[in-house]
Amino acid sequence: MNKKQGGFTLIELMISMALGIVVIGAILVMYTNGSSAMRYALAQGQMNEDAQMALSVITQELRKAGNNPARPTGATTTARNDLGQSGWGIFACDTGFSDNTVALVSGLTCAAAGANAALAVVSEGDLVSGKNTGANLPMDCIGNGVAVQGASVTGGNFFTMQSRFFIANNALNCIGSGGVVAGSALTIPAQVLAENIESMSFLFGIGSVANKRIVQGYLSPSAIALATGDAGFDALTLVQRWDQVVSARVCVVIRSENPVLRDVEANPTYRDCNEAEVAIADGRLRRAYRTTVLLRNHGVGYAE
Repeated sequence: MNKKQGGFTLIELMISMALGIVVIGAILVMYTNGSSAMRYALAQGQMNEDAQMALSVITQELRKAGNNPARPTGATTTARNDLGQSGWGIFACDTGFSDNTVALVSGLTCAAAGANAALAVVSEGDLVSGKNTGANLPMDCIGNGVAVQGASVTGGNFFTMQSRFFIANNALNCIGSGGVVAGSALTIPAQVLAENIESMSFLFGIGSVANKRIVQGYLSPSAIALATGDAGFDALTLVQRWDQVVSARVCVVIRSENPVLRDVEANPTYRDCNEAEVAIADGRLRRAYRTTVLLRNHGVGYAE
């Protein structure tokens, strides 16, 4: 007896293959889009962590700038000289420092050119407000113990803490005053505190000459050194002008570690610290993060 042979015709097979290719293509598109979205989300999460690390360590040091208000008789102009910095508690340059290792803040100078700001902060350390070493010394910004500087005018020992922040190789670096200081330079190498930091800038709130508690406006580091049109402020020396700083606006631009934008966004841009729209050419996600901090020990935090 003749038996019917079951099977597919060539047309049916081609249709099945075409449908299969369509389904597989759709699955691949969904997988690719999902992977791109996941990479994008992971990059954003890492950027948020890098920004939080960078801003937290900078703001922590800024809040300590100047003398310790917990001193028994308060911080006075005389006591401020205990820190051995001739009255300097804070200094910054829009273009970075010419030499980050100069021992005294009064010796720092601004680089002739540079794309990133640098910040120097001087504070009076103690053994109760931060982390201490095993030898019971306060730690600087990179974890080294700062030796006792001598007896203060109000009794007891004091510690002069220095922190120098700058950007190098797309990372936030700090040089502290802990460890050995030889000759006229800070000998401990800089240490990376946060990576993927592309740029950093500052604006400083200037207190009125008549009343430091009244902020007149915000100036860049370079503007502080120039004539502002305020006769009272312009008549001050440079160290006196920096002594009028009572707050700071910090901005850092963070970039993703790897390119993540080419698959999810065409012609990407971001807004920098000056609110200017900047094109992204390398596919790395970028975002500007900002914070404002009160320098509670430097200006409004002490009595003259």
